[in-house]
Amino acid sequence: MDGNRKHILDKFQEHLSENFDNWCRSQGVTKSDDRLVTYIIDQELIPPVQIQRYAILREYDKLSRQPAFQKSQSVNILAHRFNISERTVWNILKNGNMDGRKT
Repeated sequence: MDGNRKHILDKFQEHLSENFDNWCRSQGVTKSDDRLVTYIIDQELIPPVQIQRYAILREYDKLSRQPAFQKSQSVNILAHRFNISERTVWNILKNGNMDGRKT
């Protein structure tokens, strides 16, 4: 199974790189990390819910490092910042952050 997984990942990377190169040429832009991320998002290769989850968890991590950190206040800030309910933020935090730890 590991060999098959590696083959799939290699092919994914090969096709992604080729298509990104073609897209950059057709748009007349130079390749960059930021453009690659934008391309991946525009191609809907990452579900919007995963993008939202990642952004919220990273922003929460930044807020939690501030000296006057309060979890409830941070949840409120994130809910307003991302225009989602506090309950949604709580659920994202409850399900753990990107490295698998619960917050």
